[in-house]
Amino acid sequence: MSTVITSSASVFGQPLGRLVDRLGSTLLTLVAGHGEQGRIVSSVVLYDPADPPVLSEGALVLGVGINGVNDLLARIPDLAGSGAIALIVREPVITTTEVIRMAEEHALPIYGLIRGASWIQIATMLAGALDVGATGETPGSHADAGADLFGLADSLAALLQAPVTIENLSSRVMAFSADQAGTDEPRRLTILGLQVPEIYSDMQRSRGVFRQIYASERPVYVAKAEPEGLPRVAMRIRAGEEVLGSIWAVVHEPLSPQREQGMVEAAGVVALTMLRARVSADSTQRLRLGLVSMLLDGAGRAREAAQQLRFGSSPVCVIALGPKEGTLDDARMEADIQRTASALNMYLQPIYPRAVSAPLGGTIYAVIPLRADDAASAAEAERLAREFISRLDSQGEVYAGVGNLVREPSELPLSRRAADEALRVLRSRSSSTVRVATLDTMQVEALILRVADSLVADRVGVAGPIATLRTYDQEHDTELLLTLRTWLEQFGDVTAAAQVIHVHKNTFRYRLARLTEVGGIDLDDPDVRFGLMLQLRLFPAAAIG
Repeated sequence: MSTVITSSASVFGQPLGRLVDRLGSTLLTLVAGHGEQGRIVSSVVLYDPADPPVLSEGALVLGVGINGVNDLLARIPDLAGSGAIALIVREPVITTTEVIRMAEEHALPIYGLIRGASWIQIATMLAGALDVGATGETPGSHADAGADLFGLADSLAALLQAPVTIENLSSRVMAFSADQAGTDEPRRLTILGLQVPEIYSDMQRSRGVFRQIYASERPVYVAKAEPEGLPRVAMRIRAGEEVLGSIWAVVHEPLSPQREQGMVEAAGVVALTMLRARVSADSTQRLRLGLVSMLLDGAGRAREAAQQLRFGSSPVCVIALGPKEGTLDDARMEADIQRTASALNMYLQPIYPRAVSAPLGGTIYAVIPLRADDAASAAEAERLAREFISRLDSQGEVYAGVGNLVREPSELPLSRRAADEALRVLRSRSSSTVRVATLDTMQVEALILRVADSLVADRVGVAGPIATLRTYDQEHDTELLLTLRTWLEQFGDVTAAAQVIHVHKNTFRYRLARLTEVGGIDLDDPDVRFGLMLQLRLFPAAAIG
């Protein structure tokens, strides 16, 4: 599926050269062609050759599905003829004489995107530079403020003669200077992921570096953390009594007093810009949140919100997305949910401009009007969720439950319930390669979770042999319950079950015989086996002892 992020080029577009400079030589390298750097970019396109979009004049194409010399030669004339003014493809880019000649002939410069960078990140950064977000922000909005941050980073880098990043409190990169030459591996990885790698931020946190930076009114010199690394100078970004983040410069020695003062003054300007962006973003987020809440409430409020969004008579469905619980701490989970929600809004806008999404209580809900109430539209919603997750750059695993299509906005709570249940099943699995599902495909597991909820509400605990084995394991430090569960899951295959828990099959047979004695279990009885498996599913806490 190709994605187009549009802009009114005559009013809000940006010159190609400026957009390329924003990403900098760390991420992009010109490999063929020249083109006019002053040409205005009107849109950013995630291009899939299997489903090519209609391009507008001034399109900057991200060649997600373009690979190899033959693919380039086939696409260059078509893209240039359709209005594209530049093409970005993943490195390594093989540029033959014919590729170079054709790129120059069609005035279509080709840039290589460094391996490891996320297409969604690049698209989001470029769209932000076009002053376009998920709700079509205009100049003066938080997208405009984002562009200001990059300009400030470039100006400060020139003053300090050092590569600069501007980071929030979660060490997420808000902006960076275009020239990142002469940096070290931690900075390279930071620019690639637009996030300081956890291993480095944790190291600084354990050394008390962040506490020192946030408490100081002056830049703090941070010695290199590893032999191959380089020192840093960091300055807090504070507005009033609130710390918003920090500015980091890669240096070889402490700054001079004049450059230190320049960094202090720059931090004040950055703080004002970040506050301006936050106020605008908060307003937009509140609007989305209000509309999504109204839609999911159903009844009259849903109809009112649907009218505001011009849903008309389109069938609608709800998609619920969320990370696997317990994989990140609360702060990182919340930050990841917010980033995912922003990326989803950006992704949906060009495909379904009437769609709306927002995070509610740890889950991101998208309400999407579709073309028809049929199997093809239902499959389209699943495909959309699957494609978004496959391109998403997230710290944790993200799953999506797709609700059923409903004809009336007042019925949206039914679609939400189905999406919630499918998502819950996906999140509850200990391991699964399935990331997107509907309730129809998860019905049995969803029913088991419902019954388990009822048992918890009625304060019904596990009893019988399962309870006996759990108590025995706790008192004797054994693993009889694990042995039973593994044997049942492997359909009585002792060899396979022994391999799963990494013991010899004779050891496994001994444990199996022992648990039948302790629990008084007849494993030859199919009703007994079924009952044990059902109990282990209904009481998952008991299943792990």
